[in-house]
Amino acid sequence: MHLVRLAAVACCALSLACAHAIVRPVVTPSKPAIEALLVLPGFGYGRAGEHEFRSLAPSIAAEGMDLYLPTFVSRAGLDESRERLRRFIRDNRLDRYERVHVFAFIAGGWTFNPLVEADALPNLSTIVYDRSPYQERAPAIALEKLRFLTWLKYGSVVFEVARTAYAPVTAPRVRVGLVVETMPTPFIRRFATSAGRLGPYRFECGAFRQRHDDCTYVAMNHNELYAHFAEVWPEVRSFIRTGHFTPAANRRPPAADVPVGVRQ
Repeated sequence: MHLVRLAAVACCALSLACAHAIVRPVVTPSKPAIEALLVLPGFGYGRAGEHEFRSLAPSIAAEGMDLYLPTFVSRAGLDESRERLRRFIRDNRLDRYERVHVFAFIAGGWTFNPLVEADALPNLSTIVYDRSPYQERAPAIALEKLRFLTWLKYGSVVFEVARTAYAPVTAPRVRVGLVVETMPTPFIRRFATSAGRLGPYRFECGAFRQRHDDCTYVAMNHNELYAHFAEVWPEVRSFIRTGHFTPAANRRPPAADVPVGVRQ
């Protein structure tokens, strides 16, 4: 019974779920879009996230953008995940757009960044990253506490993310924004002691080792960001259009010593 409970916790923390790829919105603009939004989900994307993006697709189409949301994370690891993403970009001819914008959830960033550095998407204009001092510890905790159950469900890719240092995008022509989660998921709260042993939580924008043009904080955990992405979309849209989040965006980091579970 204890193993069953742990398996359920692991599924909640690292779910790739059974969500399907979204390719283009249901509602299309009257003229062909010249821009595309490529959303790169990672661990945590499931039915709630799929429903949210399908609901948001008409609004994205109204901005003149086609929405692409591939399921590319592979059990075999990051190399195969990158190859799947490369094929998706090629097969959907994303190079035909004048501009491509990317929103990368955590594992999406770990997968996508080496492709950017290799210039796999030369019309890339904007990347907005989802980052989290809390959730970025989940793969390491799964490796330590739930190794077999995690491998059984997800293969080695979770462990590769845990062992692979973040490789930042350096291309100066690409505008980069950071959306930082300030709340822990139930998984991180469940393993708060293990998470805390990995070092202090650092929320300041510079702690993420990623060049950026703007940075904002959202009072959500990783699961909530998938399920309520529409609440963040106005900030993402503003960054796509102007290179900055809105004046109303929260740019004040929470205190670094806030206990796990305290909402900021």
